Amino acid sequence: MSVAVLLTLFGVGLLVGLVSGLIGIGGGVLIVPFLYAFYAHPAWSGVHIGSDVATTVAHATSLFIIVPTAIRGTLSYHRAGLVEWRAAMPIALASVASAIGGALLAVSLPQFALKVAFGTLLMLSGTDLLRDRSAAAGRRGRSPVALWKSIATGLVVGLFSALLGIGGGAIAIPLLLYVIGVGVREVAATSLAIVMCSALAGTLTYAASRPDAALPEGTFGYVHLLAALPILAGSVLAVRWGALLNQRLPARSLRTVFALVFILLGLRLVLLNAPLLF
Repeated sequence: MSVAVLLTLFGVGLLVGLVSGLIGIGGGVLIVPFLYAFYAHPAWSGVHIGSDVATTVAHATSLFIIVPTAIRGTLSYHRAGLVEWRAAMPIALASVASAIGGALLAVSLPQFALKVAFGTLLMLSGTDLLRDRSAAAGRRGRSPVALWKSIATGLVVGLFSALLGIGGGAIAIPLLLYVIGVGVREVAATSLAIVMCSALAGTLTYAASRPDAALPEGTFGYVHLLAALPILAGSVLAVRWGALLNQRLPARSLRTVFALVFILLGLRLVLLNAPLLF
């Protein structure tokens, strides 16, 4: 890889870390579309990979990047006393089991089907970011949540986390708010704590898999380490900045910008790949 490519990867990592800490997502909704483009342009990236496995590699590599980013963000929130551990732990444990299954399922699915699913997720995530969450405030401290709700939430988060290469925060946040009842101020912190566990389980499963196709140098299982490490360096550096901004700035305008970007990216992925399903 050239110096320009490495600097681009690092810059993407800075953006991923900032967004991750700011709105409580693992960053996969940014990493995965970037890696789709990265692997689709080998003349620029210097990475040659078959189109039949590029999507899976992008998802696996995204999860690998998310793990330390989520760990650092969780620690920052924990020191601020914002992680609802009683809500996070049962959900995280359930997400680990389903994340393993999601990673195994992703390896066998058609690449264009994964892109359609990811595009749909992006549009749903963008729509959710536009939603006024103030109505969920004040629910914290009510009667304990039924265990089956926590387990079901964890299974959904873990499955889609590994299947689509995201930490799971984009799915966890609305479920934490409207099903589990976590307060608005604590939801980003609690989401990252769950992301930390589900992403780790998915990453280990992808890394332990033995791909049939030839993959680029520096790939461990389906995880492309040479692309991941520069992004990881930037994201770990910037995630604490995002967590600090979350506690100091009104984030409504930023959420709107991210929402529109997610919706447009998701729509493009669906329109390009959905015809291949038929």
